[in-house]
Amino acid sequence: MSNFVHIYFETRNLLVRQYTMEDLDGLYEVMSNPKVHQFTKDKNHPWDKLKTQQYIEFFIDKNFVTLDCFHGAIIEKASNRIIGLTGLNPYKENEPEIEWKLGVTYWNKGYATEIGKEIVKEAFQTSDIIGIYGMAEPENMASRRVLQKIGMKYLGVSEFRDQKDAFYYIGRL
Repeated sequence: MSNFVHIYFETRNLLVRQYTMEDLDGLYEVMSNPKVHQFTKDKNHPWDKLKTQQYIEFFIDKNFVTLDCFHGAIIEKASNRIIGLTGLNPYKENEPEIEWKLGVTYWNKGYATEIGKEIVKEAFQTSDIIGIYGMAEPENMASRRVLQKIGMKYLGVSEFRDQKDAFYYIGRL
């Protein structure tokens, strides 16, 4: 087995790379905080250590290296710490759903916008996807603002994963 860890992309402040098992404690610290899940389906179920471990193992096993479908660790360059997760999830054919979750201490630093803009740019440059969806609970104004800042257009509220979500979309330019 190779020790090579694929770097998906870098921004000015952040690096997004494949997971390693060394990410377990840091990602658990982020994902065990109930505030991180206040607008997600996990809102009453912050991650425990086992769920965090299974999540990391799943993506290590999948070994995604392209940006049409991936999940990666968000590393803050200044501290070299894992501060969250991001990725593109399968949604419609050639039109994935963007996702990110950041540790609470990293909110309001522009990091979600920085990650989102780079995912959109890199995914369109390096894959055959034709568009990207974004979904957020209607009350999650912070995430909805980020989706707008990264160039997505509001489509309305629809049912998604058994809850109402505000839908956004950006197509290949």
